[in-house]
Amino acid sequence: MSVSDLQKLGLLRPESEWGAQGVGRSAYPIRTGALALVGVCGCVAMALGGGTLWTWLGLIGFLVALLIFVWVNIHAVIDETPSVHASSEEE
Repeated sequence: MSVSDLQKLGLLRPESEWGAQGVGRSAYPIRTGALALVGVCGCVAMALGGGTLWTWLGLIGFLVALLIFVWVNIHAVIDETPSVHASSEEE
């Protein structure tokens, strides 16, 4: 879906309200990269662990990295989204 399609559907803010970062840039590139590295290391530990303690440590590391990754990125979107309650209070 293109930006023009999203504008036609009314899902984007007006261009005058867009941030300076632009479209498609990560809000937290260092954190996101670190979490990806922890997740990949967890997958390697699970694969090479052979059912030992390393397998379980890898699983825990992967799951924690996944949960934090999702939480950080959801909050990045929420922080950039104008409040729905603020617009309804103005009416």
